[in-house]
Amino acid sequence: MSKRTDLISKITTNLSAYTAFTVSSEMPFISGGIPLYEKNMKTIYVGEQNIGVGELYDTLDGQVINETTTNINAYLSVDAKEQLTNIDTVIAQILLARNGIANTVTSTSEYDTDIVNDVITYTFEFNFTTV
Repeated sequence: MSKRTDLISKITTNLSAYTAFTVSSEMPFISGGIPLYEKNMKTIYVGEQNIGVGELYDTLDGQVINETTTNINAYLSVDAKEQLTNIDTVIAQILLARNGIANTVTSTSEYDTDIVNDVITYTFEFNFTTV
């Protein structure tokens, strides 16, 4: 399974108690000039995996040990006029989904907010490192 698939599964599990929110398996593409996560508010969209490979270290016997970093963004939009009372808990559960990804050496998650007109968009960034 891919890290993206695992992340979608873990976010879905973490948000199972929050019935107002759904998780889509679709990519967050733009339809009619508007991203899907803005059209379908309270739906989390997980983007494509961006994978980078770099040299971690070079051993004395000439072997190269590489590390692979996988970056995945996720998006959630909500109505700014009617702020949800449990949004902080929902954000925390989405961020904690990083802990459910197996075979990683390190995993980090953070988010940023953007307010345009009456829509708050949360952009989550997940980074996973494997050796």
